[in-house]
Amino acid sequence: MEALFGSFTILIQISLLILWLLVPIFIFLISKRVKEMRDMARESKFAVKELNANIKYLKRKLYEEKDEQDGSTL
Repeated sequence: MEALFGSFTILIQISLLILWLLVPIFIFLISKRVKEMRDMARESKFAVKELNANIKYLKRKLYEEKDEQDGSTL
């Protein structure tokens, strides 16, 4: 019975040691990935703003050209 309890205790200690080593590694990897995702979201948000600005510019140009054509046909 004593041997079983001793081996069980050693198994628990080894498990805790592995967790003690792996948890900080997982936390580091997760935080690194979250930072990459945040940077990617920031870049895509900037790209969307730039695309919206280009669309507004093209619409403005189209309406100006349409107005010029309507004015010249009168």
